[in-house]
Amino acid sequence: MKPFFIAAALSLGLCSCSESAPVVQILQTKLPNAACVVAADSAGLASGSLNLAYGDRYLLAFVVNNSYASTPIEVGDVPLEPDSTSGGAGTAIVDTLKLSYESTPSLSIPDGEVPYTAGLAPASEGNTLVADLLTTEAAQALSQAVASGGTVQVRVTVQFAGKFASGGKSFETNEVVYAIDAYSATRPIPACTPGQVIQPVIPCNSTGGQDGNYPECV
Repeated sequence: MKPFFIAAALSLGLCSCSESAPVVQILQTKLPNAACVVAADSAGLASGSLNLAYGDRYLLAFVVNNSYASTPIEVGDVPLEPDSTSGGAGTAIVDTLKLSYESTPSLSIPDGEVPYTAGLAPASEGNTLVADLLTTEAAQALSQAVASGGTVQVRVTVQFAGKFASGGKSFETNEVVYAIDAYSATRPIPACTPGQVIQPVIPCNSTGGQDGNYPECV
């Protein structure tokens, strides 16, 4: 009797697979106010601008959900893992901010991994993570490129990574892309008078220059 072989359906491409959404997911990007707080009803953003004559940081808030919910394990009616919405084994510990860059015109901006510290409670929604989208190398490259005039559009790909408190399993969020128009231009901002109280600048009491926000005096 001759042996015969059955071709697997996978080899014929008859099976399709879909990638599930990450457990820790970035949902929106928003601009923090001068106190570095993000209002729940503030509009989401996909792009912004930065006048490098006044600041070399671009601060953005990310609205993040952690859909991982811990289930307590009990031994002799004693829970080994807390079952709480404020922390516990399902907490996602963010420890890294991953940044990569593409620009027009093209600049050689290296990717970066920046230490970041945050904790996302299990099964929590609407967490806010504020981050600077420009590494030192990125800010320097953009400053040099716009020093003689012109605008550079840089597209920043952002991703957070870390580990869950339960078992130390690693996670990565989805990637989001944010566009920044970088340029350098002075503005007619008056000099501050002695003793003048300067109002905080959006975002996060910055030096100014981001998204059309400037100090009232310099």
